[in-house]
Amino acid sequence: MNGFELVCFDMAGTTMVDSGLVIESFRRTIDGLGVSGREAVEAESYVVATMGQSKIEVFTALFGDRAEQANEAFERNFVDTARDFGVREIPGAREVVEELRILGFKVALTTGFSPSTREVLIEELGWSDLFDLRVSPADAGRGRPAPDMLLWCALHLEAFSMSSLVVVGDTASDMQAGQRAGAGLCVGVLSGTDDDVRLRGNGADEVVSSVAELLDIAAFRQGC
Repeated sequence: MNGFELVCFDMAGTTMVDSGLVIESFRRTIDGLGVSGREAVEAESYVVATMGQSKIEVFTALFGDRAEQANEAFERNFVDTARDFGVREIPGAREVVEELRILGFKVALTTGFSPSTREVLIEELGWSDLFDLRVSPADAGRGRPAPDMLLWCALHLEAFSMSSLVVVGDTASDMQAGQRAGAGLCVGVLSGTDDDVRLRGNGADEVVSSVAELLDIAAFRQGC
């Protein structure tokens, strides 16, 4: 068998509009932890630089033995912030996923959020029927940039080979994970955190403005 058969999408910034939800939730979290001044500024810079990675791993690097406390607070704050600000999908995201399914592709959603937070967002977005599989680091092992979530998707959706995967994301971590998994195509989108240079520098084969343009990419069409 040749060609692509499984498309793995990132969540926030790729298929769901971020609108600063992650940063606002992080600010609420460190405020609750009593982190301020230079330490707060440096911590926020680290969060931006590691966007897309497993949240518990990010908090472990930042706060050591307070990582679990920080992660639990962040998850609560993110749900509250999402409900305060509202959540919405990237325009055209649902249509692209539905078209892929009509074409016979399997589709998966990967995210650095915990399963409970992920499912709250899924409910808010009305996506319960949209993806064949939804995966968080807690399901698969390590978070991005490790390839574990992509390997989990390939295994559980019975992909023929890792080269049949298409990875779509807005961060360097997404692209790194795709390359480490041996994905056949890594597509960066500019609707989230990172710019064209950073995405390509970390393994993106193609970069587009939005997930809505996925089906227009020549390399994708050639692999169908």
